[in-house]
Amino acid sequence: MSESVIKQKATTPRMRGNRIERWIEQNLQYLLLTPATLILLFLTIYPTIRLFTLAFYKYDFLNPADSEFVGFTNFARLFTDSRFHQSLENTIKFTVIVVIIEFTLGLGLALLFSRALRGLSVVRTILLLPMMVAPLCVAITWHAMFNGQFGVINDVLYKIGVEDWLYDRGIIDGPILWLFRTETAMPTLMFIDIWQWTPFVFLMMLAALASLPREPYEAAAIDGANGWQQFRDLTWRFITPVVTIVVLLRTMDAFRVFETMYIMTFGGPSGATESITTFTYKIAFREYDMGFAAAVSIAMLVITITFSIWFIRQMVREREME
Repeated sequence: MSESVIKQKATTPRMRGNRIERWIEQNLQYLLLTPATLILLFLTIYPTIRLFTLAFYKYDFLNPADSEFVGFTNFARLFTDSRFHQSLENTIKFTVIVVIIEFTLGLGLALLFSRALRGLSVVRTILLLPMMVAPLCVAITWHAMFNGQFGVINDVLYKIGVEDWLYDRGIIDGPILWLFRTETAMPTLMFIDIWQWTPFVFLMMLAALASLPREPYEAAAIDGANGWQQFRDLTWRFITPVVTIVVLLRTMDAFRVFETMYIMTFGGPSGATESITTFTYKIAFREYDMGFAAAVSIAMLVITITFSIWFIRQMVREREME
């Protein structure tokens, strides 16, 4: 065997090793992302595909073998099902009211606490505490506090004389049953959501205000602009991108609220607090109609995406007009 052949055989494994090492170096970022990508595909992409598949079937959760293809029947049912219409109306009402109040309070608090005053750091920390609590714990705690017989809310109202005042005027005929009256159940849930998530808006708005440039405000003050004019012409324009993100995030979260309504009222009384999420849960895991539940979930997805696109376009158009 010649010397050149021996050298070629000796160097071939080393050359292959170098090629593999170079390929790994060139594609290292993709290799590192592969496990996370596979997990993402398994946890999100596959369930989404399965969701769209189920929407075209009459799928019995207890007897999968008896499932049958029904086409667009489940989607057509969305236009005739009165319970779905009520849950959609409740969800939209809940979302619009809580998002408007949360944004108004959060922005107002951010404007108030953006000033460098003594002791405000402690107050800011206290304001953020509700956001740190898990929604499940929030629902359980407030459910106990709003208990008609033993809740601390009614106890406080009784001690300060509010209950007696309402009773004397015939407004109530006993302890206030916050979660069992159609007039008070939904406002109570709105109050809890506002209490928990206003700190999120406050935190985001406070960060946006902290990043504002100083020069335009100094020039505006020299020109004689007052506080409202500076907010309208400068502050609002600068924080518009953050406002868009905050409103979208809170809208999507409020639209799919579940824990609070499920634990505190389970959609009652008489469907007054039935949201799309609790309605979907009942359809899927109480009536075992997975096909219609999938159609409702797709309707939620379409509504959320449509609103997001519309809202972003409106904010961009408003910014361009300025």
